[in-house]
Amino acid sequence: MKVPFSWLTEYIEGEIELKRTSDALTMAGLEVGAIEEVDGDAVLDLEITPNRADCLSIIGIAREIKAIFGLKIKKPSFKIKKELKDNKFTISIANPELCYRYAGRIVRDVKISPSPQWLKKRLEASGIRSINNVVDITNYVLLEYGHPLHAFDLDRIEGYQIRVGTPEAFGKSMEEIVTLDGVKRKINHDDLLIWDGAKPVAVAGIMGGANTEVTDKTTNILIESAYFKPERIRKTSKRLGISTEASYRFERGTDIETLKEALDRAAFLIQELTGGTVYEAIDVYPVKIPEKKILFSMEKICKFIGVTLKDKEVLRILELLEINVTKKDEKFYIASIPTHRHDLAIEEDIAEEVARIYGYDTIPAQMPSAFKYVTENHELTKKRKFLNLIRDYLISLGYSEAVNFSFMSPDDLNVFGISENDIRRHYISLVNPLRQEESIMRTMLLPSLLKNTEKNTARGIENLRLFEIGKVFIAQEGASLPQEIVHLGIITKKEEIKSSFKDDPYDFYALKGLIEGVFRHFKINNIRYIRSNEAFLHPGQSADILIKGEKIGFIGVISPEVLSKLDFKTKPFICMAEIDLNRLFSFAEAEIKYKPFSTYPAVKRDTALILPIDFESQRIFDIIKSFDNELIENVFIFDIYQGKGIPEGKKSIAFRITYRASDRTLTAEEVENIHNNLIGKIIAETGAALRI
Repeated sequence: MKVPFSWLTEYIEGEIELKRTSDALTMAGLEVGAIEEVDGDAVLDLEITPNRADCLSIIGIAREIKAIFGLKIKKPSFKIKKELKDNKFTISIANPELCYRYAGRIVRDVKISPSPQWLKKRLEASGIRSINNVVDITNYVLLEYGHPLHAFDLDRIEGYQIRVGTPEAFGKSMEEIVTLDGVKRKINHDDLLIWDGAKPVAVAGIMGGANTEVTDKTTNILIESAYFKPERIRKTSKRLGISTEASYRFERGTDIETLKEALDRAAFLIQELTGGTVYEAIDVYPVKIPEKKILFSMEKICKFIGVTLKDKEVLRILELLEINVTKKDEKFYIASIPTHRHDLAIEEDIAEEVARIYGYDTIPAQMPSAFKYVTENHELTKKRKFLNLIRDYLISLGYSEAVNFSFMSPDDLNVFGISENDIRRHYISLVNPLRQEESIMRTMLLPSLLKNTEKNTARGIENLRLFEIGKVFIAQEGASLPQEIVHLGIITKKEEIKSSFKDDPYDFYALKGLIEGVFRHFKINNIRYIRSNEAFLHPGQSADILIKGEKIGFIGVISPEVLSKLDFKTKPFICMAEIDLNRLFSFAEAEIKYKPFSTYPAVKRDTALILPIDFESQRIFDIIKSFDNELIENVFIFDIYQGKGIPEGKKSIAFRITYRASDRTLTAEEVENIHNNLIGKIIAETGAALRI
């Protein structure tokens, strides 16, 4: 906004100096971007932030200077001579929820002519082109008060009335209007318009219509001054692609109480410069904006600023800002916010006002207080260390970390075949999503990781290892906020090509071994793997992960059915896992017991059993564990075989059991006796046959 300095000084009682004023405004938040000279007058080019609509005027800037320097403001003094009454002209508002107030004045017998030189000079210095005396006066008052006005040719208004409303309010779906710039514009059913008795004559708050334009032939005018809902003006302005001085201010919110004063000021100037006859104002005011009050405490104000101020000093600053304050009790005050300050809403806003008028440069620089909450909260510290250790472990094994948005699409759950009664269907929908693909808060990590894999594959990446540590959000019945759970998602992908290496590191067992490495690092025991029922995993190559009987996640190969729904040109081999780290952390915190290593030699026995092809290997571990012999040190399966020598529908499972005593060397007879009893128990409970 360009402000002629000589014009500004007329509204301040006392002397103000250009450079000092410029610096003070900048420090108070109204940055002076440049100072240029126009016709011998200094013009300040101010950068007004969008929330400070009250400063989009000469009087608004003068108010700031008054508060900064503790001066007084001089508003223009005027008095309309001999107002007449017109009982026939009417103004009505069909949409009071969009137009809170509409006032107008008729001025007859005006003489349209070029504006006097002083008026032209001020407008042009402010960046506005001079048109004629009537239009120039409305623009002058706009700059002076910050409230837009519009002048209609009264004789071109049909029905001797003004109506404010949308086409829909008057039973019409769409309208067309030629605006002052000569462009025919299509108006939607919910755009706010100004109408006469038959047609629209202006797009409310944005631009007048050419059909009621003030021209050299105009003799009678109607001056409009109104308050329109900012959101509606912005919506229409953006859709039509029009930005005017009026719309710029209406979008940000004007002062509904200054509306009438601005109207009277314009009528006075028109009377003075054109010799017209002014009629009484017609003021329709259906919606009153309630007075805004903010409760605040001096203690919090000072804490926010970082300086201890006396109550008297804070109250003085607020008084300079025209904020009336009353005392509620010993601790709290109530601030009554003036109607021109739309930006003030909470206690922190009051603190900010005090700080900027007190002077940011006068607040002593000091190091911020160090918060000890993180170090003192041992639980939080341990969790962070826990997550960082997992992250470092995966990165050390060649995995890359992905960071995705916390959103997903409901269609992702359909693609993954998540059932309707699954907890992952308890999602939170976004009120205003950017797109349908990100319309709900995610309840699992794998859909995003799978999309990462698709994109990387499309860019020629054949083999991929990704992981993500992030939150999922599960809606809770009766609660306003969802449950936030930290998950670990892992995905590996390879193309179906022959490898030159015997051991391919991208299979199911490699991923299982990686996860077990995490468990070993945190000394987590009692881990079981059982066949998974997850619909999106391959039924023969997947497992749920249980710790002490509680499911904490799953691991598996993506099912061919899901893979066929994805955008892969080839058929890659994809393994993935997702683990609840909140639950895993609780198990990692369990008490760890240590015992000394045995110095006596171990005895190992290998056994192979023939079992049904769908037999789960985990059952062998469960039976051995139930045998509960303290000499059994370790068990692992080293071979699963189908083919020659094995009956159809059967498979061979070979496993090794390690026996060791802590106090003696075991004899062959002792080990053989225990081993035979154990194998007998396994055969009896599973119906297996010993492979010889």
